[in-house]
Amino acid sequence: MLQFIFGIIGGTALLMYGVDLMGDSLEKISGPVMKKVLAALTGRVWKATVAGGILTALVQSSTAITVLTVGFVNAGLMNLKSAVGVIYGANIGTTITTQIMARFYTFKLTDIALLVIGIGFTVQFLAKRRRAKDLGMALMGFGFMFLGLKILNEGVPFIKDNPSVKYFFENYANKPIIAVFLGMFATMLVHSSSATIGISMALAQAGLIDLNGAIGLMLGDNIGTCITAQMASIGASISAKRTAWAHTIYNVIGVLMALPIFALFRNLIQLTSTDISEQIAHSHTLFNVLSAVIFLPFTGLYVRFLEWLVPDRGKTRISEHAKHLDPLFLETPVVAIDATIREIKATAEITRGMIQKAFEGFFNEDPEILDSVSKDEDQVNILQEQVTKYLIDLSKKDIGAAISSKIPALVHSINDIERIGDHAENLVELTREKINKHLVFSDQGIAELNELREAIDQMFADTIAALEHTDPEKAALIIQHEVCIDNLTDALRASHIERLESGLCLLQSGVIFLDIVSNLERVADHMNNIAEAIINDLK
Repeated sequence: MLQFIFGIIGGTALLMYGVDLMGDSLEKISGPVMKKVLAALTGRVWKATVAGGILTALVQSSTAITVLTVGFVNAGLMNLKSAVGVIYGANIGTTITTQIMARFYTFKLTDIALLVIGIGFTVQFLAKRRRAKDLGMALMGFGFMFLGLKILNEGVPFIKDNPSVKYFFENYANKPIIAVFLGMFATMLVHSSSATIGISMALAQAGLIDLNGAIGLMLGDNIGTCITAQMASIGASISAKRTAWAHTIYNVIGVLMALPIFALFRNLIQLTSTDISEQIAHSHTLFNVLSAVIFLPFTGLYVRFLEWLVPDRGKTRISEHAKHLDPLFLETPVVAIDATIREIKATAEITRGMIQKAFEGFFNEDPEILDSVSKDEDQVNILQEQVTKYLIDLSKKDIGAAISSKIPALVHSINDIERIGDHAENLVELTREKINKHLVFSDQGIAELNELREAIDQMFADTIAALEHTDPEKAALIIQHEVCIDNLTDALRASHIERLESGLCLLQSGVIFLDIVSNLERVADHMNNIAEAIINDLK
């Protein structure tokens, strides 16, 4: 009996570990591609469903896809209707794991489990590239999954020999309603739908449960797997809460629709195969496909229901300022990095506006515009603190070297942007001095400052574009801009000295002129630092 208990515990643990390891590794391999595919395929609900199904089948992580979807909704790149479509597809894509496990029994893959683990270990141990290492880890996860199934299968005879346990399975677990609750609670407990379905396959192969019980466990499993999203959404954004409830209610309604036609559904599954494990896998796939087909025409109504159920009461994510950062993303590092870059880009757009407002206040001597720059500076300071804290929290997670290497570059980038905000504030103070002392600038001086302002603004535009796509080619343009601005500021200083010597410029006005030029030169230096980070660390 002790050997049986150890086998159940160890087999389930290996199965869960294998599924998680395989999913995490495939996610790291495919991470940079996920957001591009979702962005390209989520224009309509059916496209979103296809994208969710393909990506989840590829990375074997419906959680990662759901988190990425929430990120798109938060950023305004995807509406809730498309996000719900991705959930439909993710539910279908995650059934691939079940189909793989069914092949364990069909093709008797027991004997190759240890071989696959050995091959995977060799690949990840010898590989130099990160993706190759991740591929090796995915193979190891694949092997551990089958090894866990093997150990579970070996423990089944002990169950058959125990009269009490056998009686429970034969008289209770085979009743669909009871099986639904058993599957739901088991999946909530182990946080792995694949593990509970794997166990149900082992029980079915031993004859302890029939197809009625297996389908019931599968239906309960679909509800139980929602607990992860619900737990992850606690304290998260309104989009995360709606997405979690979309997943939960969708699965609950699907199960409630399946129960009245349970016998018909079971008979349909029996036509697909004579092997019980394949029947279980097919039931899992067909249930989720049919649920998506039924829900698709009513997605608009479903979204309005979710918005009513989870109203937006004006609460924000991390504070009243952060727009893209969400603690939920920290569980998927590639998404967290993408969210951080979007937040840095948004902060850069604020500082660009600050420089523009500072110049408008300078030329028009408008105190109200200058006051708005000071308010923007407070916001930039808060965003800098939040981004830094977010990256520190991310660094504490289990992240690979590729993600880890980006964190210092992102910290330096947000610091550079915060310093640009400080220089914009300096421009405001210089403008206030100009206004208070009624200083006059020559037409040539004004024209030269305008020329420098336009060059800085173009550099800003290229910096924001480079951040948006982490584009090294755009970043190279920024470095070229910085050289041109250095040459321009040298020329402006020389021209200013000539005006002073010829008496065309007042001394006090000249001091402010030189300070403005120096501040804008430092702004260009900070943008140059961001460009170097994109080229060397973020590409």
